[in-house]
Amino acid sequence: QTASLGQAGSMQIHRLDGETGVVEETVPAPNVDLGSWGAYGGAVDGDDNFWFSTHGSGNPPTLSRLTYDDLVLTTWPVPAGVSPYGMTVDSDGYVWVCSSSGAGRFNPEDESWQTAQVGGYTGCMADSGEDGLLWMSTGSGIQGLDRETLQVEQSCPNTNGSYGISIDFQGFVWAVASGSNANRVNPDTCEYQ
Repeated sequence: QTASLGQAGSMQIHRLDGETGVVEETVPAPNVDLGSWGAYGGAVDGDDNFWFSTHGSGNPPTLSRLTYDDLVLTTWPVPAGVSPYGMTVDSDGYVWVCSSSGAGRFNPEDESWQTAQVGGYTGCMADSGEDGLLWMSTGSGIQGLDRETLQVEQSCPNTNGSYGISIDFQGFVWAVASGSNANRVNPDTCEYQ
């Protein structure tokens, strides 16, 4: 994506060839409010559609999808009380927008939202485990939100001000701070490395 902040209508989405890096398609996104930071999170779903959210400073903050096959851009407002910072798509196809004031789960099938009043800073990523948790940064730790009930199921303190969250192939949760530190966390024991 490219955009000139402060210049309404300047956002463009570029689809690149994964091997060569050549721009294959450019799609304008003139109706997406850039806010202070423009698109602030992005993910691809199981159908190769590109999802992105705008930072919570947008008016309103939004969630958008660019379909892979026909390059149609659709945008939805994010529910009140959720000020997007991070976002992800889980293995069930739900799209999550995460913020310090709550998390929103978007169902693309019926275009409905459900929200949870949890928070932190917060990056987020869904695990692939049987328990189906969405891991979020709280700033002072990480928490695992049950993706069905939207209740916190696991909480691990002390990640030194983490913002970003990622999960590796072994199931460890990585909490990355805005400075120079990252922690690898065992989500079962909350052991930090």
